[in-house]
Amino acid sequence: MQKKLIALAVAGLVSAPAFAQSNVTIYGVVDMGVSYRSDNIVDSIGSRTGVDSGQQSGNRLGFKGTEDLGNGLKAGFVLEQGFFVDNGQSRSDGNFSRQSYVSLSGGFGTVALGRLYSPQFNLLAAVDPFGTGTAGQVNNLYVNDTRLSNTIAYITPNFSGITVTAAYSAQADGIKQENADNTGDLQAWAISPVYSNGPLMVGLNYHQIQANDVTPDPKTKVWDIGGTYDFGMVKVAAMYGNRDTDGAQESDFWMLGATVPVGAAGKVLLSYTSAETDVVGVSADRESEQWAIGYTHDLSKRTNLYAAYADIDNENGASASVGDASNGGLGYQQGLTIGVRHKF
Repeated sequence: MQKKLIALAVAGLVSAPAFAQSNVTIYGVVDMGVSYRSDNIVDSIGSRTGVDSGQQSGNRLGFKGTEDLGNGLKAGFVLEQGFFVDNGQSRSDGNFSRQSYVSLSGGFGTVALGRLYSPQFNLLAAVDPFGTGTAGQVNNLYVNDTRLSNTIAYITPNFSGITVTAAYSAQADGIKQENADNTGDLQAWAISPVYSNGPLMVGLNYHQIQANDVTPDPKTKVWDIGGTYDFGMVKVAAMYGNRDTDGAQESDFWMLGATVPVGAAGKVLLSYTSAETDVVGVSADRESEQWAIGYTHDLSKRTNLYAAYADIDNENGASASVGDASNGGLGYQQGLTIGVRHKF
């Protein structure tokens, strides 16, 4: 009997470190506010006032964990589900559709497999003063591929401030499963080096999307460059991008922005964004420009108030509208979002 008790005690001591080396964290965002939109592209449509969910950041409930496997190797995972606070419903594109992946990391960097943010979106979110949220978001005009499904990604270690992300997706849109002989699979590959050191951050992105073994098979080629510099009194931002679909259309986007601290808890956000699209067979380029101003005020490390206003001018058939992190613009060219966001 005594030997059995000793054996159980030893087993407990041996297994205890294994449990201590793994952990799971529950996290999320709850964001709710009021919006007002006007000046619809269709003259007969009046203004809209609503109580909307996820204006600054998409609401989410997430689970993430890591396990120390020894010798510097770690396993990890992220499962992140989106939802709407105003009606309690989940996103329509599936459970854990915001992110869902498993990863291995070590001295070699990180390898992740699943559904992830694209390198382009990560760069855009880092440069945009509005963080791709509220009425002032740059992606009201700046077309981007937010997430990639069925993806394998590799992130290098940090080399004196430089990291490089490379990714390949066998079915980028996540809508279809693998087709017979992979015909029609929307394949994508991307590479994005980013340098971040002190007040300076600058990044590049290039990615290509193409339907496999389909005729005709135009490629969409995208490249972007952007960066920020923090002078203390003001943080300036700039970004330029080109999106070219063979034989169909080519678009150029650029943004200039600034973040101005106000006291210890406040920030004024400013940006100007322009988009110009050359469509094959159309004589005049479609043009859009957006001016945006906003303010965010931290009530604590996890809770803030925000307000943002944007005004879009469309010409020659362009149809950009003022949306936010979770809601489309519905054709409205002026928009105001006010709300509160809590992170946990």
